Amino acid sequence: MKLGAKVSYFLKYVLPKPRRAYNLFLVKLSKFFKLPKVLGLPLTIMVEPASFCNIKCPLCPTGAGLIKRKPLMSFKNFRKIIDEVGDTAIHLRLWNWGEPLLNKEIYKMIKYAKKKKIFVNTSTNSFFINKENAKQIVDSGLDEIIISLDGASEESYRKYRRRGSFKKVIEALKILVEEKKKKRRKSPIIKIQFIVMKHNEHEMKKIMEIAKEIGVDSLFFKSIGTMDREVEEDIKKYLPSKKFSRKKQEIKNMCDIIWEEITINTDGSVVPCCHDAHNKYIFGNAFKENIKKAWNNKRYTHFRKQILKNKKAIPLCISCPGNNKEVKIAEIKLNSYR
Repeated sequence: MKLGAKVSYFLKYVLPKPRRAYNLFLVKLSKFFKLPKVLGLPLTIMVEPASFCNIKCPLCPTGAGLIKRKPLMSFKNFRKIIDEVGDTAIHLRLWNWGEPLLNKEIYKMIKYAKKKKIFVNTSTNSFFINKENAKQIVDSGLDEIIISLDGASEESYRKYRRRGSFKKVIEALKILVEEKKKKRRKSPIIKIQFIVMKHNEHEMKKIMEIAKEIGVDSLFFKSIGTMDREVEEDIKKYLPSKKFSRKKQEIKNMCDIIWEEITINTDGSVVPCCHDAHNKYIFGNAFKENIKKAWNNKRYTHFRKQILKNKKAIPLCISCPGNNKEVKIAEIKLNSYR
């Protein structure tokens, strides 16, 4: 995020709420002094509305059928989360390991979070976007929607997004853009995410042309990665040329996410981050206990101590995308939305 966008974000979502601004200060202070017990509460909440998906992406643990937990989060449980940390959190990510639009209560979730004046975004394969729910998406107050489009043709798209439809994604994008225009709304910001792979890297120029023609706000290119040993053997066939591959860098004994963000799955499990797809590191349950207590309990603080001492010793952190350069290769603004 560029400086201008950061200032705009701060003025809109942080400054109007003194409690939120003070919490931001406490979290940044805790990270600066490397305190295992964070003085403030999480700035970002990642909430998983659904843990299953209609598309079978081969390198995704959900697509490979490896995620084994409750399929949907209820609005009641979601509301508990927002009621507890909504006044101090700045950002809500409404996705994780599943297709969020499969949860029919997601529009209620967005509206409820927006009452707290939180920045809310979601990421979707867009398969279920039609004229009816496009209205719900725009009317919900959603700030940003990321739509996965890993190809500029039906052939290249389906090589990875199995059971998906390039045609449907294009239709969904057009419907959303049209609905925004019709209602004269600036939000949600519509972003296309294009994961660069061997079979689609030659289409990067073409996808830029498509994105401009449709009128989306932004297009960003992302390098491919995998977080599952079960699917790692298949990754070679998808790896693009070296200039678009992730480059390993030194693993530092710090992690922004563990100090600033909390991840809560459909079953209420509190885990370190989205990287923990299989709930191997559970710190508590947001449905059964107070999130404020879970945030600084023994398991959470011990994990932070491990990161400060020797991050390489944590299996979850070794292959973390955050330890690799060029996760986001480039982002191109197509319309002015900030």
